[in-house]
Parts: sequence; C-alpha cells; structure tokens
Amino acid sequence: MNRVGIEKINLYGTSMCLDLGDLAVARGKDPQKVAHDYLITTRSLNPVWEDAVTMGANAALGMLTEQDKKDIGMLIVGTEGSVDFGKPISTNIHSLIGLGPHVRNYETKFACYSGCAALDTAVNWVASGLNKGKKALVIATDFSRKHFNLLEEFVMGGVGAAYLVSETPKILEFETAKKGTWTTDIYDTFRPTAVDEVGNNEVSLFSYMDAVTGSYNEYLAQNTDTVDFNTYFSYFVYHTPFPGITYQAHRTLCRDHAPKKKPELQDDFDRRVTPALRFAKRVGSCYGASNFVGLASVLMSKPDIKEGTRIGFFSYGSGALGEFYSGKVLPGAHEIVKAQKIDEALDARRRCTVAEYEATENLRETYIENPNFVPDTSLLGGWYQKHYAGSGLVVLKEVKDFYRTYVRA
Repeated sequence: MNRVGIEKINLYGTSMCLDLGDLAVARGKDPQKVAHDYLITTRSLNPVWEDAVTMGANAALGMLTEQDKKDIGMLIVGTEGSVDFGKPISTNIHSLIGLGPHVRNYETKFACYSGCAALDTAVNWVASGLNKGKKALVIATDFSRKHFNLLEEFVMGGVGAAYLVSETPKILEFETAKKGTWTTDIYDTFRPTAVDEVGNNEVSLFSYMDAVTGSYNEYLAQNTDTVDFNTYFSYFVYHTPFPGITYQAHRTLCRDHAPKKKPELQDDFDRRVTPALRFAKRVGSCYGASNFVGLASVLMSKPDIKEGTRIGFFSYGSGALGEFYSGKVLPGAHEIVKAQKIDEALDARRRCTVAEYEATENLRETYIENPNFVPDTSLLGGWYQKHYAGSGLVVLKEVKDFYRTYVRA
C-alpha cells in the first residue's frame, strides 16, 4: 500500500464578508453574546457573479502549478450547493482550471460530509496503487442560502477549499488503517429545493453528538494502539457548521474518555481545539470543507508544529453520517500553508454593510433556477472592477437557456 496524504492545500474565503457584530445590531441581538455563543467574527459573502463552481475553481487555481495539473489523474468535488441536478460541477472546474482529458472526475453529495467522502475516495485510490503515480485533486465548495431574521443567519457562510492528495505528501500523512464511521437515517438539516436550506437545530445537535461519539468509539475499536485521549492527539479538527459547536463536541468526548472539571476542559479546548478555528471564525459555516479549513488553521496557528504531530479529525454530514480519522504532520507543513497567504486573502475581502448583504442575497435569489440572466457587476461600489477585473479569478459571466458560461476575469 502506498503512502498517502496531502501535498498542498488552499482555501478561498470568497471576496466579501459580513461582520457578525453589525448583523447582531441590525437584528436587535447582543453582539458580545453572538460572538461568545458562535465563535464567529465575520462570515463569507459571495457577490452574485460567484457560486460553488467559482469558489472551488479559485481555491484550486490558487495553489496548482502547471506541473501539478499534468500530474492530476482524478478530480472529486464535494458539494451540497451544486448548480445543476445532473451535470456535476467537477466538469466545469476541470475545464476552468485546465486539466487534461484523461482525468476521472465526479461530484459527491452527503451534506457536510461531502468533502470528506471525496477525500476518502481519493485517499483509497492513491493508497491502492491504482493511481499509477497520478495525484488526486479534492475540492469542497459551498455557501449558504438566505436566512433573514432567523437564528441560522448567524451561523451561515461559505468557503471553497482544495487538497492535492498524493503518495508524496508534504503536509499530512493519513493513518489509513485508523478510521471509525457511524450512520443513521434522520432529517436534521437538508436542502429539499434549489432555494431552501431547512431543518431542526435541536435534532441536528443531538445527531452531531451521537455521530462524534459513535465514530470515535469505532475508531478506537479499529485501532491496534492503546489510545490515551489526553495524549494521543495533539489537536482535534471537528466539523464546524459554526465554531461554537466544537466546544460541545470536545466536551462530549472528554466526558466519555477523559472526564475533566470545567476549568480543565476549557484549558484543553483552548490548547487542542481552538487552533483549528482560526479560519472558521472568519468565514462562518464551512460545510463540506470543515476538515480542510481546520487543518489549514492548525498549521497556520502553530508555526513550531513538530513532525509526527497527530491530528484527530471528525467529519459530519446531516442525514446522517459521522467519521473520525487521523493523520500525522510532516516537516515543513506550516511553511507550505503560510505560502498560500490565506490570512492576507481574507483581510482583502470587502466588508459589506447589512443593507448590502441583504440586497446581494435578494438579487441572488432571483437568479436561482432562472434560465436567462447576466450577473450585475455594477453593484457594491464597483467591487467587480476593483477586485476582479484582470485578476484571473473565475467568475460567472452569464446564464443563457440554462447554459452557464464561466470565464477568467
């Protein structure tokens, strides 16, 4: 079996953001309580000329060299925000980033587990040797629907993320024999139409905790090591529909495997979980990209992270499925992630007012399932001309008779 892991990683946090303090004031909420409960400072916001296709393509283009493109033999895109019920967005992204004609590609769907499902397939393909030396590009890309004046509005967001998976990893090597899975049939959160994103928050929370417990216990059962919860994992990357839920996840596992008093629990959370929240606090809900975002966050937050450091990952998808797996950090990982300048890209986003945010989402909703439209690029104080024109970023140019045209700006 081949070694297998992550060679490169990049995040695309869109080009605009909404400050959660501003939103709290507009909705009559306490900004400090919102920040404390959800652990989010800003959330990503897409202009109307961006979607799941552009986000995924821009994440990949930000890290791939021309040689990388030649070495890729598989592309898998995980999303619950696809723009078509038949044609996979992997085909759009394949064309937009300039991959060759002999690249197997497809789209995976399982709510927020979709990115991990894509990753798992890529890892198995490389580990099996059937890749014949080729690499796999894994992308997770999603953003929120409109939720004005609802509780969910404070935990929305989006991000595009890309991994390059190969038998010559440079960032993280997966422990492929160590994995636990838990599943059930439940309606917690789901998207029954192209415009609706609905569900039951309480049911979702309980299902998430059942999944983290069930998948971790199965991870232990499949692991030949003796696992001390306090020392085996240096960091945890939990699924982040919003960063605040990770405290509850960590508390649940500690309760079952390493009981702690509240101050000790908080200290353990701050030390082993908080580093994974660096970027999620800035983009909001990470959907299927959660584990990607968390890994990049840990590696950026810890410049002195040591080779062999073990990270535990938990992925969750409504519907529902949870998976717990692990990997070990490779030398130089921090420098590779730092070179992507993710913080700088997030700093460069346009901070929108609540009124601009509402206008953007209202306009976007008129485009959904509209067979003919041209995204209005004159909005937001000429943001398209300032940020996109000549940048090479992928944008949606038009939709005509449902045919979508994407171009490099």
